[in-house]
Amino acid sequence: MMNAIEFQPESAIDLYSTAHYMIMHQGENAIELLDLEANSLRELGAEDELNACLHLLRVVNELIDMEYKGPIH
Repeated sequence: MMNAIEFQPESAIDLYSTAHYMIMHQGENAIELLDLEANSLRELGAEDELNACLHLLRVVNELIDMEYKGPIH
């Protein structure tokens, strides 16, 4: 897994490309890994890193949900 602490999205495109990268390499495990990372960051009180991790978790969930629903056309 990439280190979510180092993730600092510059744009929505970066956020979605990072989420896509995580799904490609971790599959649905990306959700569990990000959830564990978020809990760790919450315990450390690292608010900025936690927010980045939660945004990434949300986008990973969205992309996986979209994949299950199939093509939009």
